[in-house]
Amino acid sequence: MQKYSKTFMHLWISIVSLGAFVFSWVFLVHSPKPAPLAVVKPQISQASSSSQGLQPIPSLNDFLKAGSRQVQQSSPSFSTTTIQPKLRTRGS
Repeated sequence: MQKYSKTFMHLWISIVSLGAFVFSWVFLVHSPKPAPLAVVKPQISQASSSSQGLQPIPSLNDFLKAGSRQVQQSSPSFSTTTIQPKLRTRGS
């Protein structure tokens, strides 16, 4: 009797799993689709860009022409002091 119940349980789990997969797939296929996104191009006016005071990005040729002028580079300053932990376990 146990052989038949074990086979029945394997078959039952397989059928239910397959049925749940098919039901979910059909449910997903028939779900409402989202509306397409409407791409709106922003209107850029020259007056608004000049009022912000942003400078154009210099090209590579501008850097090559600069030659002897120094380019401003900012580098972070690192501290050489180390912080020692106050608690030590002295082992594993």
